[in-house]
Amino acid sequence: MSRIVRLIQALVVLLVATPRRTPAQDTAKTFFTRHDVFWASVGLAGGAAISIFDKRIANWWQSPSVQGSSSRHDFVKSLTVVNEAPLTIGAVVTYGVGRLAHSETIADVGLHATEALVLTVGVSEAIRGPLGRLRPRESQDDQYNFLFWGGFTDFARRSYPSLHSAVGFTTASVIVQEVRFRHPSANVWVAPILYTAALIPGVTRMYLNEHWASDVFSGAVLGTMLGTKVVHYAHTHKRNRLDRWMLGAIITPSANGLMVGESIRF
Repeated sequence: MSRIVRLIQALVVLLVATPRRTPAQDTAKTFFTRHDVFWASVGLAGGAAISIFDKRIANWWQSPSVQGSSSRHDFVKSLTVVNEAPLTIGAVVTYGVGRLAHSETIADVGLHATEALVLTVGVSEAIRGPLGRLRPRESQDDQYNFLFWGGFTDFARRSYPSLHSAVGFTTASVIVQEVRFRHPSANVWVAPILYTAALIPGVTRMYLNEHWASDVFSGAVLGTMLGTKVVHYAHTHKRNRLDRWMLGAIITPSANGLMVGESIRF
């Protein structure tokens, strides 16, 4: 636990110590580009290729030697608390702390993480609902059990992509990109640690028989793409109206609570 605390402290110092880098001129205004089609194709093609082995991988995860004792099962289940809800709340809190502490960097990171996570959840749900892929716990011998629009009415049919995996990689990619724009050399150790940690939510879902391996892979690609995209766009373009309001507002305590005052510059 102390190592984790030290790592978090190091990341905070790293981000705060170096100001946001602003490019000399803006790049293309479009958020999604043709380059993103490539990564979307990687997610789809990679997921399709892995799906061939989904049943074999799922059976391996459910084997007695892997499942182990009840204490191991309980420990892995406890790790599933790392999902979209606490990560998004954490991002919002980070933004709030940054505004209250008058730290543009912390607020900047918190806002971009929130934006990326909300976008990831929205895109994931827009895919999961219509596809209606059945989870392995309900279809252990058939990884291709889909029901069009089934995900909107049956939670068991919300397997693809893995939302746990997606938000884990979204969070990791946001921090990695923020570090890259402020202290690129630090990503030699930051990126491997964060992306390894991002694997944990998806792995726990396979262990618990909630997701196929292809769900986890595709979620990881989706989360990495969206997290990277949000931060890169924010740091290579002039701030949009939302960013100018959210990062330009002054939040100060008052007798009745918080007072928000605009300090927007157009």
